[in-house]
Amino acid sequence: MSGEELRTLAKITKVTVKELVNPKSQAFKKLQPDLDAMGEEEVIELINGEPRILKRPVLSDGSRTVSGFSEAAFQTMLS
Repeated sequence: MSGEELRTLAKITKVTVKELVNPKSQAFKKLQPDLDAMGEEEVIELINGEPRILKRPVLSDGSRTVSGFSEAAFQTMLS
């Protein structure tokens, strides 16, 4: 995803780009980046270099987005 797409996704989900990263993913654990020390652009580069660190799945209806697994959030979105 482009930096702009990641920023838009973060804005829609009302989180920061850093919060789109899943620190529990195997890919993240292998890389062991220090997210606290990274700026937004560095996090975008990290995600683009290893997209498997993004929280998944991502469900969007164009105005609302849920990132990461949340059955309750998915049910709300689909109803």
